Amino acid sequence: MFTFFRRHALRKQPFPAAWLEVLQRRLPWYHRLPPELQRRLQGRIQIFLAEKTFEGCGGLEVTDTMRVIVAAQACRLELHHDPSHFPHCTTIYLYPDAFVSTVTQVLPGGVIDEVPTVRIGESWHRGSVVLAWRAVEASTWAAWTGRNVVLHEFAHQLDSGSGAVDGAPALRNSAAYTRWAQVVNRALTRLRAHLAWGEAPIDPYAAQNPAEFFAVTTELYFEAPQLLRAFDPALHQLLEDYYGALSHAGAEAA
Repeated sequence: MFTFFRRHALRKQPFPAAWLEVLQRRLPWYHRLPPELQRRLQGRIQIFLAEKTFEGCGGLEVTDTMRVIVAAQACRLELHHDPSHFPHCTTIYLYPDAFVSTVTQVLPGGVIDEVPTVRIGESWHRGSVVLAWRAVEASTWAAWTGRNVVLHEFAHQLDSGSGAVDGAPALRNSAAYTRWAQVVNRALTRLRAHLAWGEAPIDPYAAQNPAEFFAVTTELYFEAPQLLRAFDPALHQLLEDYYGALSHAGAEAA
């Protein structure tokens, strides 16, 4: 109950003019939102920035511009429905550029191998999000690529909201999960078949597993919906039903 009233109070506070300038100057999609959704986004950003901690890594000094850009894109994912506010993500780590992460692999015979891997983003199950600022910044002006590391990593956070990172976010009921599995499995099978034929209708990274498929197709839904629709209309409809139609205003959600 305390959280509810605290968030309500945050939404009632005036949105800082400097933050509004960032939205208007750096995020072209903000201008396409109707006024009621712009106000809703502002309130969600205020809650996000009050509840999450940002830490600069690799010598990066985190600015309010960086914080607002990350918050706005993360909150965009839940703009059309009741928000979770990403409860398990408490800290966002920002690196200046791509960073090295250690990936643990279990080899045949039970041998554990730790492989250094270069990444631009990482989402920790029920934990933090790590982002390369250069990639975040690129996504603000190169949406035509269909790539957006913030949407990708926070889609993983939504995925983990169901209790496991398995490519399915928390849904309403068992029927919704059944439909989700049918549409996603069929689309993922089609993608892998295309790749086997030497074709790549969407980012091949989506074929890694259902979790990456969800994250990559989330990027496409927001940044290049025509490409996603051309690849699989049923999948596009599934994500529209989950995220909300991008042109739909909807009713205010707390």
